[in-house]
Amino acid sequence: MSPLPSSLAELNALLDTFIPLAQKVIAAKDLALQKEAEALEKILARTWMILPYLRENTEPGQCPLINETRRALDGPDSGFSVTNKLTLIEDGPRLVRSFTVERWGTGAPCFEIADSHEVSCLDAVKTYGFEAICDGLTEMLRYQACFNAELKEFQTRIEKAESIIAIHEEKFKMECLSNGGGLS
Repeated sequence: MSPLPSSLAELNALLDTFIPLAQKVIAAKDLALQKEAEALEKILARTWMILPYLRENTEPGQCPLINETRRALDGPDSGFSVTNKLTLIEDGPRLVRSFTVERWGTGAPCFEIADSHEVSCLDAVKTYGFEAICDGLTEMLRYQACFNAELKEFQTRIEKAESIIAIHEEKFKMECLSNGGGLS
């Protein structure tokens, strides 16, 4: 048997090195996605607790986490748009992925194709990436600064009501005492 040419021997050595490494990378990627999906489930469980109190400019009970729209013009008054959304739905919590393709224009037929369905945390992480979803959650919560103002407003209302209650309790006691212990 003749020896392998040096380039073929080198190729076989590289394949012997890279095939097991590639298998390890694939396994590590799968495990990383699984762990990120588990982390997202935990984060969404915590977020779900405050979801009814969040204010969004969208439909009640829905918080958009990712909302990407790409537009392409193909004429002065026509074009396409593709919208890809990931929305956190209050009842659950559930994640819903929406994908819409729209064609608009004055000189061409217009149409819209929309697809929307629930996705698992794993599918969401695979599609959008764990970091992007966390960024969307962070932005959503960052714009909830009204919570502090609203809390202060309620605390002020409570203090006023407690003050009124205390004043009227005192007046009632004094009126009862001045009437001999009862109302006539």
